[in-house]
Amino acid sequence: MKPFLPLWIALCASAAFADGDAAKGKELFRTCAGCHNIANDERKMGPSLRTLFGKVTLRNGNRADDANVRAIVLDGYNGMPPFRYSFRPAEIEDLMAYLHTLTGKPAQTTSEGAGYFRAYCARCHDPSLKTATAPDLHGRYQAEWPGIVEDAHGGAPPLKEWLDEPARRKLIEFLKTY
Repeated sequence: MKPFLPLWIALCASAAFADGDAAKGKELFRTCAGCHNIANDERKMGPSLRTLFGKVTLRNGNRADDANVRAIVLDGYNGMPPFRYSFRPAEIEDLMAYLHTLTGKPAQTTSEGAGYFRAYCARCHDPSLKTATAPDLHGRYQAEWPGIVEDAHGGAPPLKEWLDEPARRKLIEFLKTY
């Protein structure tokens, strides 16, 4: 019977997320969506969480389990702010329940430029996100946008400091067709 003890412990640990409400957690995840991708494995500001609990280790080297993921959410890690005082304990459980649902296959990326848009622009310019604070850019390309992308705008950093010139060109090409 002892050989089954680790398996039983693992099953109980993975069932622990059942205490939260994944639907409520999905709504709470909108706070996270600006920095974390769930549609595919592309990195935004933070790593993709598409298969978070399917990984063996987290970016900090710790096991990908509830306790370590919860610790990162609560205390932050590597530039990610702590959310200990942003969510109530029940909301953390809801968020954890939702994170356990992220096991889908990645969506196909249409272009590298679209990936750069999602990573650097969508947080403010995607009206489908509740975090959007700037105008929708869809179908509104203007000739001055390359300069705006290069040199910053509205509190956004200059992308010339974050993306090399070929990547910025791909972003601009995407914006022309967006």
